Amino acid sequence: MTALITPDLVRLDADLGADKDAVIHALADVVAQAGRATDLEALVADVLAREAKAATCLTGGIAIPHCRTAGVEVPTLVFARLSPKVDFGAEDGPADLAFLIAAPAGGDDAHLQILTRLARALVRPEFPRELRGVQTADQAIAILGRAVATL
Repeated sequence: MTALITPDLVRLDADLGADKDAVIHALADVVAQAGRATDLEALVADVLAREAKAATCLTGGIAIPHCRTAGVEVPTLVFARLSPKVDFGAEDGPADLAFLIAAPAGGDDAHLQILTRLARALVRPEFPRELRGVQTADQAIAILGRAVATL
């Protein structure tokens, strides 16, 4: 079974663009660079289409763009700590923590399970605080692994 997130799917203090569309493109490119995107253009289009329906930002500087897509064959989670922060449409300001969830189009409910578990973890103040303080991709993966452990 392929791990949901690996070190090559983590970016720390990354400048991924000036707006949410640029960040989404960059996060999808991380999926492609990790060899997990079967169709990068489909992945980007599906994430942007989902984002156009409703913004995927949370309060507290968090963005979770996500989709089901034919552009991946295995559920994938990308984590980026953004520097500078980017406006994803939250009322309380721009995001510095961004997660991209990409799940296979015809797959099971892994997409919703990942999203639900991640969102539950993010409402606990210590969880985003820990992610903001990590120094390495492995540290980020350990923290994220606890949140989505049984997937």
